[in-house]
Amino acid sequence: MKKLLTIMVASLLALVMAIPAFAAEKPIEVYINGSKVPFTSGAPYLQNNTILVPFRVVFEKLGLKVLWDAKTGTVTGTGKSLSVSLKIGSKVAMVNGTATKLPIAPVAKAGTTYIPLRFIAEATGGTAVWNPSSRTVNIQASTTDSAAEAIAITEVIKLANKYHNEKNAEKYFSLVDPDSTSDDSIADLKEQFKRFDQTNTIDKVEIIDLKADEATVYTTETNRRLGGSYFPDQKYEYLYTLVRLSGKWKISEVESQDSVVLLTREQGLKPANVLQDDSTAILNNLTKYFQYMNEKNANKVVTTMTSNGAENDEFLIGDFEEFFDSYDLTYTPIVSNIFYYNAGEAAVYVESKVKEAGERASFQTGAIYVLSKSANGAWTIDTSYVVSNKQL
Repeated sequence: MKKLLTIMVASLLALVMAIPAFAAEKPIEVYINGSKVPFTSGAPYLQNNTILVPFRVVFEKLGLKVLWDAKTGTVTGTGKSLSVSLKIGSKVAMVNGTATKLPIAPVAKAGTTYIPLRFIAEATGGTAVWNPSSRTVNIQASTTDSAAEAIAITEVIKLANKYHNEKNAEKYFSLVDPDSTSDDSIADLKEQFKRFDQTNTIDKVEIIDLKADEATVYTTETNRRLGGSYFPDQKYEYLYTLVRLSGKWKISEVESQDSVVLLTREQGLKPANVLQDDSTAILNNLTKYFQYMNEKNANKVVTTMTSNGAENDEFLIGDFEEFFDSYDLTYTPIVSNIFYYNAGEAAVYVESKVKEAGERASFQTGAIYVLSKSANGAWTIDTSYVVSNKQL
């Protein structure tokens, strides 16, 4: 019995010690310009000191348009100044019409064509570094291609701005990722063009991140009113996200990071010619607004604002209630001046002292309140813009 137990223990130890030999190796990971490449149709593998990878995703990440000839088993990648073709089973590739020897022939495996990774990285002007301990390959794509891509990306943003200034909604959205739009996008933009007459200037474009199929771009832009409904001139900071679709860059998202109203205090304090009855109604409504804000009465605050339907009013009430729960502020208007007045619309520059309960410091805020006149003659607040904010 003791001998049998000894044999069993020895067998168990041998099994435990043998596990590493049979354990699955860590998957090979590929990075292009620091971004991990996702492989969904098959995993990279090592054969005869050469890493083979599914061709399509690598070609696309390196900015190549993919062509597949199923009859001949040939895959071709094309760029602005490159054409490279590889054939299953052949150790000869064609690069811009010149035959080049491969370390290993492309392989068809489970419906996926695998190609030598280092070859395609170097053929596109990049470098590939294999780290056997971490089982990773880091590819640094060609900086020449990156420069060309940067030019193409900048051109898309500037062209989109041109179409926007020309009020051409169809052409504007031709530069936008279809997944980022809705059925009403063009109609909504056309309606905006009717209401607001403006021009936008791109002052600065800086590409802060560039991958094979995605880019992040920072811009500073100046937006100026030419006519239509009132809004102040502003300077914006934006972050654009662009994606490559079928070899072309498209705008996927635009996020405002910051904005500065360009109205000066002198402009805000210059009075417009306003009918006395309208002037009284406008300023009275603003007085009520600040009164209700100090009373923390969300329902009454919303009565001073232009209604966009009962549902929207309920949302606003909820937002103000949440604001009042978070902040205990007191507003003291110091100066109120109507500096814009036209066709049932007015803009008022207001300087007010703002103080939070329990805090010694107070602030002076300069703001623009845009109001409109309804059919029944009532003036209500459409929107507002912060112009300045300084500690007193």
